[in-house]
Amino acid sequence: MDRRTRVETEKAPASIGYRSNAVVAAGFVFTAGHVGAPMGAPGEHPPPAATLEEQVDLCLRHTEQLSLAGGAPRDRVVEVSAFLLPFERQQEVRTRVVAFLGAEPRLFNIRQVRRIALDAMLELDWIAVADQQISLDWAADILSPFGHGKGLVHSGPFVMINGLTAPGDSLGEQTMNLFAEADRQFREAGTALSNVIKLNVYIGGGQYPDFNEATEAVFSSFEPPARSVLGRALSGGSLLQIDLIALAGEESGS
Repeated sequence: MDRRTRVETEKAPASIGYRSNAVVAAGFVFTAGHVGAPMGAPGEHPPPAATLEEQVDLCLRHTEQLSLAGGAPRDRVVEVSAFLLPFERQQEVRTRVVAFLGAEPRLFNIRQVRRIALDAMLELDWIAVADQQISLDWAADILSPFGHGKGLVHSGPFVMINGLTAPGDSLGEQTMNLFAEADRQFREAGTALSNVIKLNVYIGGGQYPDFNEATEAVFSSFEPPARSVLGRALSGGSLLQIDLIALAGEESGS
């Protein structure tokens, strides 16, 4: 049985860019980020809905379809990440998400960004638990380090690298260097980039197609991870910063 399985469904918008819409691994479902835009015909990407409320609702409905396709209903959601442009409206987003799920998720991260795909106000993803033998409290403990701080963390069946940057004169060069460094760190930790499940990507500048072309080249030999890609101000001349989560290697006891 595959250790990580790509999930796609016709009930949610097709991915834009080289990524998976969701990935199932170790009993968890990791969804990619979606903006609040209605579904279009194949190859079409309609603009986002006019209001934030509509965008939140569309994000939630589409994300739920990905989660269900991976085997996890909404009451098994353990973590929600909402990337928000009008950050002063975060409480509205929180209230709407909690009403949809029926309860506050164990982990709820609302992050301020400066640009979202299709000029949307919101991009949202979540992590849910498909394996009924995994408690939501244990899952939250395992996932809580992801996207916080910097450096490599072992947590349960996963290895995480937070806040990774790399040198380079262009976005494409920094992308290639960053993934090479991620693979080096993962291998030292007993796993590899080919086990990566989910990326949170923050782009501070450069040409987005350079990033997409670089990721396509890096992930051409295996199913790509789920990912959320946002614009955010970065320090130190970085054009790119990524949080990564991967399955631990077989030898690591996963």
